[in-house]
Amino acid sequence: MDIHAYVVDHVDAPFRWEELTVDEPGPGEAVVKIVATGMCHTDLNT
Repeated sequence: MDIHAYVVDHVDAPFRWEELTVDEPGPGEAVVKIVATGMCHTDLNT
């Protein structure tokens, strides 16, 4: 399954928008589509 995600390689690196390939969900797993989220400035420190 192809997805898009922001990826950070290391501390202080910029976010990159990438297309990633992940396995299809297995038994007992589900796909959840997130359409919006909030982000606090402290999230950028992790």
